[in-house]
Amino acid sequence: MISALFFALAGDLSVDTPQQLSADIAWIAENEFCEPETVLPLPDDTLLVSNVCDFRTEGDGYLTLLAANGDVIEARRVDGLDSPLGMTLVDDKLYVVDNNTVKIFHWPSYQQQSTVALQTAVANDIAVADDGTMYITDTSRGEVARVSPSQEHTLLENTGGFAGANGIHIYGDELYVGGETLWRVDLADDSVGVIGPEWLTDIDGIEMERDGTLQVTPVGGPLIRLAEDVEMYSGEGVSSANHGYAESLGLVLIPTGFDNAVIAIRVHE
Repeated sequence: MISALFFALAGDLSVDTPQQLSADIAWIAENEFCEPETVLPLPDDTLLVSNVCDFRTEGDGYLTLLAANGDVIEARRVDGLDSPLGMTLVDDKLYVVDNNTVKIFHWPSYQQQSTVALQTAVANDIAVADDGTMYITDTSRGEVARVSPSQEHTLLENTGGFAGANGIHIYGDELYVGGETLWRVDLADDSVGVIGPEWLTDIDGIEMERDGTLQVTPVGGPLIRLAEDVEMYSGEGVSSANHGYAESLGLVLIPTGFDNAVIAIRVHE
């Protein structure tokens, strides 16, 4: 499905913008957030939300823990961060991008284990391979940094760079990078291609469904599903930052940034 998707969409980059469909909204959580940036679904069906809370102010950022129905379990499960942006969980390690560092916590205790300093200007989102290699987008420089388990820092090579590099997602040997367009990197040989229609830009959230359907959310935009057809879902208040996908719940979780809400959208597969 992945290869079929890649070639089908890459073969027709001029697909017209589809009509927006009405999102099936399951719930909306409000009141506990401060510029929510990322929603990370966890294996126990809880949801972790990163709150930037003024990018320029150190120590104001925090992580909020929600139940599957959007109820707040703990408003400040992790406190005292600077500007937490992208997050991912691999096994029992929670990785949080925070002010040009990656802070690594144990999950589910949320005890901090280590901090990795990055050679980035504005580190944004993170994906981590099974071997512990970290891939981090640098939005300011339009780069993707690669940090090995031994903390060797290199850059992914791409002609013209990764302009506006923002969202990132790893699936096996495939790395998806969003920014001014949507790139697919084959990690077996680091080859880079562009997928998706021409109008697809400013990409923040990237998630993969079980059948290989890609979900993407542009900054401040709707939910877009890229399969054999392109589907776009919107609704009142849907204005995306870095969304998450809880497959076990059938929910797409949309953090709305300055609207200070998380919107759960049902996805029917």
